[in-house]
Amino acid sequence: METTGMTASSLLFDTGHAVQQPDWENPVHLERVRAELSELPALVGADEIRTLRTLLSTVAHGRATIIQAGDCAEDPQESTDAHVARKVALLNVLAGTMRMKTHRPVLRVGRIGGQYAKPRSKPTETIDGVELPSFRGHLVNGPQPHPVHRRANPDRMLAGYWAANRVMGHLGWRVPSSLSVIEPPVWTSHEALLLDYEAPQLRRDGEGQMVLTSTHWPWIGDRTRHLDGQHVELFSRIANPVACKVGPSMTTDDLLALCDKLDPEHVSGRLTLIARLGASAVRAKLPELVAAVRESGHPVIWLCDPLHANTVSTESGYKTRHVQTAIDEVRGFREVLSEAGVHAGGLHLEATPDDVVECVLNDSQNHEVGQRYSTLCDPRLNIAQATEVASAW
Repeated sequence: METTGMTASSLLFDTGHAVQQPDWENPVHLERVRAELSELPALVGADEIRTLRTLLSTVAHGRATIIQAGDCAEDPQESTDAHVARKVALLNVLAGTMRMKTHRPVLRVGRIGGQYAKPRSKPTETIDGVELPSFRGHLVNGPQPHPVHRRANPDRMLAGYWAANRVMGHLGWRVPSSLSVIEPPVWTSHEALLLDYEAPQLRRDGEGQMVLTSTHWPWIGDRTRHLDGQHVELFSRIANPVACKVGPSMTTDDLLALCDKLDPEHVSGRLTLIARLGASAVRAKLPELVAAVRESGHPVIWLCDPLHANTVSTESGYKTRHVQTAIDEVRGFREVLSEAGVHAGGLHLEATPDDVVECVLNDSQNHEVGQRYSTLCDPRLNIAQATEVASAW
């Protein structure tokens, strides 16, 4: 990993007005943690980021496909060699499935090594009659339904950094020759949501470019994609390849403005758009978005997230997703991209190697949800279900 010439950024990035940020109780404590994060070694190297940019350009030109998969919300406790190996094995299975379908190389990307923060629709939730702050991921607070655990604690960002550091090592990124092998280790990605964690990890590389060293490939979620927001501003300044979720509320004008902001130089593979429109809307909504971006000349990658807009609740109150609905969205996505003459770049899935029952085939099986339900946030596909969705590609 190239660290020579990488320096802590002197850029003062204002995080004070960003959406979906926690209410830290002690600003002095927060600034102390931010300062410590800014002095810690980079989790990813500038050479790795440059290599990924090249590989993503290959995808943008239609010569490869992407599988991006992993937990909805990572647990730092699962930063052991055994846990990481099982998650890599899941990606290998899915990549093999897609390779057989496409007859193209498949780029393996994990929702791993930093997926420790989550946006929430409400700041609080009521459990057993007690109103508590919502769980925002292990970088912020704990999932246990107790006021002490739900308090936003800046020290959790340091714990998250060291968990991510262990994951990077287990993936193989600490080996000096990791980029010289036939196939590099699994690439890391996460939603760069918590700016007090992300901004201190900005560095200048040897070429003077700003890089975000918390992950190889950050993305912006549908709740934080506002053109005048701090998340988009941060992404516009970094040399990493970046991605943005495209949800049902996205307009053509908004999307084109985002493309101009995040990919002003029209660089192949610089920007990936992750469509999460829902099976009922993808065939109606996606064509105009794809056509507008194609006509604009931005050489983006389009990925399909067939889960996030298809979440439902069972009668017992569990959130779930139906595999048949996810497959329908994948097929609709492929149809739209094919008709537009645009390369379908790949899949973005929330999945786990664990034998869970968080998603089911269809609503006739909703009663099975909850038998083995361990997600920290949204329901994940198990390995058999994820393989079935990948097979629909």
